[in-house]
Amino acid sequence: MSAFHTPSASPLSRTPVPDSARSFLRRWVRTSLSALWLCQPISAVTVDWAQGPGGVSVAADGTGNAYTVRYDYNPAGDIRLLKHNAQGDLLWDVTYDQTAPTKWDRAESVSCDPQGNAIVCGTLMSGYSSPVRAASILMKFSANGNLRWRQVFDGAFDGSSTRKCLSDGDGNIYVFGLGMGPSGLVTRVKSFAPDGTVRWDWFDSAGIGAPLHFKFTADRALLMTCRSVTGSLNGYAKVDLQGNTLWSLAAISSIAAGDAAGDVSGNTYLVHGTTLNGGGTMLRKLDAQGTQIWSVTHPFGGFRVEVGTDDQPVACGFSQPASGSAAFVKFDTAGNVIWQNLNADGNQTLLLHAQLLLDSQNNAYLAAGLLTSMAVCKVNHDGSHGWLSAAGMGSSASAMALGPDGKVFITGGETLQLGQPWSPRLPSLDVSPNQPSPRISLVAEPGRIYRIEFADDLGDWQPACMMLMHGPKQGFIDTDTAAISRRFYRAVGIDGPP
Repeated sequence: MSAFHTPSASPLSRTPVPDSARSFLRRWVRTSLSALWLCQPISAVTVDWAQGPGGVSVAADGTGNAYTVRYDYNPAGDIRLLKHNAQGDLLWDVTYDQTAPTKWDRAESVSCDPQGNAIVCGTLMSGYSSPVRAASILMKFSANGNLRWRQVFDGAFDGSSTRKCLSDGDGNIYVFGLGMGPSGLVTRVKSFAPDGTVRWDWFDSAGIGAPLHFKFTADRALLMTCRSVTGSLNGYAKVDLQGNTLWSLAAISSIAAGDAAGDVSGNTYLVHGTTLNGGGTMLRKLDAQGTQIWSVTHPFGGFRVEVGTDDQPVACGFSQPASGSAAFVKFDTAGNVIWQNLNADGNQTLLLHAQLLLDSQNNAYLAAGLLTSMAVCKVNHDGSHGWLSAAGMGSSASAMALGPDGKVFITGGETLQLGQPWSPRLPSLDVSPNQPSPRISLVAEPGRIYRIEFADDLGDWQPACMMLMHGPKQGFIDTDTAAISRRFYRAVGIDGPP
C-alpha cells in the first residue's frame, strides 16, 4: 500500500456512509467443551482451543501465536511463560529458576516485540504469608523460549514493583509501575533498549497516584491512568517515547476508577466517574498540550475507553454506576453520542471488567467474568449486538489480546482462542498534509508489524519507521519534508501478508 504527499495539497475530505439496518435472532447454546453461552445474532463465536494453565496476562503476535504468563506462589517460586501456536499446540513452557527461599517472582504482564521476542515484567516478592514488594523484574525471551536477559531493578530491596510492559516498533521496552524517585516511591516508567540497557526513567512529580492502566497512543506516545491509594481520586499523564512529560492531570475526584486513550492527532479522551455515588460518567477531551477542549456526562457507569480508526472514542462500563453488566457508548469528536448499547450482555451480568479493545473494523471487545467462567462480550462497530462468550475456567478473564483473522485470546483459569467469521480489512495508509510536516497514519490489524518507507522519486525507498500495531491505528509525523516538493510513502508488512 502506498500514499502520496504534496506540501500544497488540502486535507482529505471524508463523507460518512450510513450502515444498513440489520435484524437479529438470538439463541443460547451450550457446548460440551465448557460452559459456553453464545448470544448469536447472525453468526457465532467458537472456542478454537482451550489450554491450561491460564495466567495473569496474554499477548499475541502477528502470526497467531499466543504468550501467557503466570507464576508460582511459593518460596523460591518462579514466573512461568507459555507459548501456544495458532492451533493451540504448546510450543514451550519456560521459567527462570529463582532460588532465594525467602522470595518469589510474581508475574504482571507480557508483550511481544517486533523480532518475536516475549517481554515479561514482574515483581520480586519477599515473604509468603504477608509478602511485600522487594524489587522490579524484567525479562526478555526469544521466540524459541531462551532467556536473553533478566534485569532486577533498581536495587535488591527498594520496594519497587511493575504493572505492565510494552514494546515499540524499534524494540524499545517501557515498564510501568512504582519506583523510588526524588520524591519517594511514586509511579514510574522505566525504558530499556532491546539489549536490556536503561534508556531513561520517568517519575511522577504531579501526584497522579498509583499505577493502573498503561498504553500507547496512536500518535506514538505513552498514556497512563493512576488511582490514589487513599480517597477517590484519579490521575493521568502523557509522556513521549524519550521520557519527556507532555502533560499531567492530578486529583480528579471520581468514585470509579478511570481510563484514557489517545487519537492520531494527539488528542486524549479521559473517562471517569463523578463525586457522587451513582452520578454517571464524565468524558473529557484534551488537546495535545493537555488542555481541556470539552467535557460531557452520561448516566451510565463507564470506566474504560478506547479510540477507533475513525478517531472517535468508545467508552465501556456498567449500564448503571456501581452495578454489573456490559454497556458501551460511542461518542463523536465533539462529544455527541453516536450510538449506545446499554445491555450488550443480554440476560447475563458481566462483572470484574478486565480490558476493552477495538479491532481494525472498530468492533469493541470487553473481557470480564460471570464469577463462574471467563467472558468476552463483543459489540459491532454500529452498536449492534455481536456475541457473548462465557467459556473457560476461572471467575473472570485476567487479560485479552487480539490476533490475526479476528482471533481473540483471553486468559484466566485457562487460555482460550476464540474464533469468529471474519472478513479481513486491507491495511490502509493515509497522509494528512499538515504544514510543514505531514502526518502518516496506518490502519491495520493489531499485532502486525510494518515498515513505513518513503521515496521522493519512487525509485529509492528508504525506511522511515517501524510500526508494531499495538492498536488498530498508528501514526507518525515526518519532520524531514521542508526542502522537498513531494514525497511518497508505503507500508510493507514484514510478518505476513502485505
